[in-house]
Amino acid sequence: MYTKHFLHVLAAFFIFLAAPKAQPVTKTVVAEHYTNTYCSICASRNPGLYTNLRNHPQVLHIAYHPSAPYAACPLSMHNVAENNARTNYYGIFGGTPRLVIQGDVIGASFTDATIFSSVLGQTTPFSLSVTLTPYGADSVVTKVVVKKEDASTLTDLQLYGALVEDTLFFAAANGESRSYDVFRKSVWGSSSLSITAPLAVGDSVVYTRISAVNAVWLRSRMYALVMLQDADKNMVQAARSANLPSAAGTPLMAAVTSINVYPNPANDKIWIKAADSVFPLVFSLYDATGRQVRNAVIENNQSYIDIASLPQGVYTLKLANSAAYQLLKN
Repeated sequence: MYTKHFLHVLAAFFIFLAAPKAQPVTKTVVAEHYTNTYCSICASRNPGLYTNLRNHPQVLHIAYHPSAPYAACPLSMHNVAENNARTNYYGIFGGTPRLVIQGDVIGASFTDATIFSSVLGQTTPFSLSVTLTPYGADSVVTKVVVKKEDASTLTDLQLYGALVEDTLFFAAANGESRSYDVFRKSVWGSSSLSITAPLAVGDSVVYTRISAVNAVWLRSRMYALVMLQDADKNMVQAARSANLPSAAGTPLMAAVTSINVYPNPANDKIWIKAADSVFPLVFSLYDATGRQVRNAVIENNQSYIDIASLPQGVYTLKLANSAAYQLLKN
């Protein structure tokens, strides 16, 4: 008779948590465009830029409207101080159109097919992400994450953020019928936010900001664009958010087919044609600066909005529980 002896061996497994792998990431290219709705030269040159942008969908675009040389531009009047501040940041205030790519003021033609060739495919030690989410009934939160992906000696950086409206439909004084990626408001005021870069590879820093939503913005067309730059204004990284969701219960303008607003442009009256069940309909009319200039109730199809006493310009008409419309007053 014998006894089997079993040797129980405890195996020890050692798990090593490796440090994050240092690896640069692709640098996003951003084109900062300075234009004006009263600028005829802009109207002739901008289409070439838009063609280049369509051929390079990876390039981000933002359009500022400085007050010089055309102070009457309604998109400039909406936020004169911050449009001008970004223009002055690059020292190009006083003339439009101008173009800044990756922080460099360029002199090349907007129609040059190679305008982005020298900056595409570059890498950077930092990744950047941004989200834009509703906050209450009349505000949004911009959240930015800066992450260090590779070794870098950069420590002091500038973080610039903007709230942007992707498309505005109105007949501008220079003949343009659409304005793209229109700057509306700076996230951190007229100046960039000075930040300290994350120290170790894999580390990240988060920045958030609550901003009020202006009444003339179309929420479903709004997004956030952020740029990270060094002390010499070189673009380190850039990113854009998804568009802001529409307000609850408010359909997108494209989905609204039962309401017709006419004429546009208008001189003295704006008529609202819709199904009888829509009325009475509460409306608000805002000028280009976001100031409410009319607010009343439209009783039926025979009612109109009197705009005869308003000055020429672009206005936003908001209809309760419906769409918003850009209108031109002649």
